[in-house]
Amino acid sequence: MTRTPRYINSLSLMLCCFLISATPGHTLEQPALNLVVDNLVAPIDLATLPDDSARRVILDQSGIIHLLLPDNTVAAEPFLDITDRLLPLEEGFEERGLLGMAIHPEFSSNGRIYVTYSAPLKSDAPANWNQTKIVSEFTVDSKDSNRLDANSERVLISQPWPSRKHNGGALGFGPDGYLYIGFGDGGGIHGIGPETLNDAYSVPANRLHWDSTAQDLQSLYGKLLRIDVDNGYPGYAIPNDNPMVGTLGRDEIYAWGFRNPYRISFDPNGSGDLFITAVAETLWEAIYRVNKPGNYGWPYKEGTHCFERTSPLAPPADCTLPDTAKTIDDVLNEPVVEYPNMSVHREGSTVGVAGVGTAVVGAVMHREGEPAQLKNQLVFADWSLDFQKPSGQLFAATESNDALWKFEKLATLETRIIALVQDTDHRKYIMTNDNFGPYGNTGKVYLVEFGDK
Repeated sequence: MTRTPRYINSLSLMLCCFLISATPGHTLEQPALNLVVDNLVAPIDLATLPDDSARRVILDQSGIIHLLLPDNTVAAEPFLDITDRLLPLEEGFEERGLLGMAIHPEFSSNGRIYVTYSAPLKSDAPANWNQTKIVSEFTVDSKDSNRLDANSERVLISQPWPSRKHNGGALGFGPDGYLYIGFGDGGGIHGIGPETLNDAYSVPANRLHWDSTAQDLQSLYGKLLRIDVDNGYPGYAIPNDNPMVGTLGRDEIYAWGFRNPYRISFDPNGSGDLFITAVAETLWEAIYRVNKPGNYGWPYKEGTHCFERTSPLAPPADCTLPDTAKTIDDVLNEPVVEYPNMSVHREGSTVGVAGVGTAVVGAVMHREGEPAQLKNQLVFADWSLDFQKPSGQLFAATESNDALWKFEKLATLETRIIALVQDTDHRKYIMTNDNFGPYGNTGKVYLVEFGDK
């Protein structure tokens, strides 16, 4: 029997292990976690509906959007259930599913929400590929404001996907009113079709060309897209200032050179800057501040470090860009945060540093609200300190003029963190799951509360 998610009020779980020096002369207590909802599968996003109703929605990778009502109970019926439109998900390490959600800024008047998900491969796709990446619009049911009308789906993008890997999933509206979409590089480097055939450290020569998709400006793979969903019906329009308009590239592209843009968040200061968490292929987890169009480096760089597919554990010290990259952009934009993951301890690694985590899964900028000591710090999360043992981590990086921002650990948890989000009231939530993918019922949402010491 399926257990329904439930809201738990005032259950505070103190986390273990670490304090953080947020600013000189100040420290923060260990953050506390207040359990909001449990008995989910794999929650990866949360947002407040911008209509003064105090309702929140929780996106679950399994294919459901749950509705959290103003009385802090989960609605008996899902806000949206599209599990029947997803390709079958596996009970293992699974990156596919319902992966992103964005609420239209004018939701109170138009009732629109946008999602991205993994659908079955279509018949006109290349033979033996894996799935179809869908970006769609849904509208609130005219007869029930607590549900989206599943029949209202308007498909904006339908992209064949070669593998089960590198899906991206980031989705969000900027202060400019445009929809930003993170597409991974397709993951073809790991094998075409239903199986992962090789890992990042043993790629056969006949697959090396798949790394180039993020730099191919005729392709949507490995890109941050930017589209106007309010015009161009039944499709979408292109903002006039997108960098590829009038050039040889795809007009939807805003920034390129990303392997797997899993989560994005916009700076609450209204600048339009956004932070992309870029899960590593090999050694270096990274967070990019995208404040302009341009090339963000993959696969020439992983973070600030040169990347060489044929020597992944011993990357070269100097990067040489091919002429094709130089004609696009002579400058590769680098991250504001990076850290080595546990792969630096693999046999043959020449990196010579200790690993910090396993995968960066979310980053949000703290500008307002409590605690004051976190102001102008980027709070970010790592999936798990140890791959086998659930041990998610929270960090904070201090904004600075340095190329890389200094960061310190906030806490280690006894669960895996699969996303970190911030609502419009500057409250921060972590989404957790004890398993390796969207199965079971260990998914939970916690409100993170910081105290001054």
